[in-house]
Amino acid sequence: MASERKFDVILFDLEGTLVDFQWRLNDAVQEILQVLVSAGIDPALYGQSPGYAGLYNNTRDITGGWKTADSNSLFDQLAAVYERYDRDALSRWAPYPDTVDILTRLSDCRYRMGVVSNCGAHASETVLEKFGLAGHFEIVLSRNDVEYLKPRPESLKLAIKKLCAPADRTLFVGDSLNDILAADRVPIASCFLSGGESLVTGEYADIATFQISSLSMLPDILIR
Repeated sequence: MASERKFDVILFDLEGTLVDFQWRLNDAVQEILQVLVSAGIDPALYGQSPGYAGLYNNTRDITGGWKTADSNSLFDQLAAVYERYDRDALSRWAPYPDTVDILTRLSDCRYRMGVVSNCGAHASETVLEKFGLAGHFEIVLSRNDVEYLKPRPESLKLAIKKLCAPADRTLFVGDSLNDILAADRVPIASCFLSGGESLVTGEYADIATFQISSLSMLPDILIR
């Protein structure tokens, strides 16, 4: 993997990419909608089948003209819901069978790596420490580090900035359409890992630069 490499920096999503997907999406969306309706927001503003990231991001836009105290209060309520579902998923998360091996191989080949997740900081950092993965990553960015979640590109742009990484030498690996759309909007190369969130949502990312069905296939796309 060290010779004729296409990329120098590899960014990973967390849930569904490095660990299995456990977030209870449908339950979370319904609970989030209840909080928003209680705040006086018309749920029709979010469309027919909103996702957890779309609800979060659109609420940022909707509350842009609110008083700061009112907006902060609402997002505190939302944070409590998101963090509770994070903790629930954290209680069941486990790395994929090839996660440790592939991260070790990439580290041995001196790839620079980071995690960019829509999950919160506590859950992200806890699961990486729990399974001995944290040492592979120079940076871990979570929902707590940005205003907008993927598919908005903010978190990926922040990771690239913090790492001083050339965009054309950076690859983002994720398991959802949100991940791939975010990479496309930076823009950077993307690798869609099937079998994570896509199994729940049915949304497959055919627009990705690369597609794999397991992390063990990643080395095959890293060299020319």
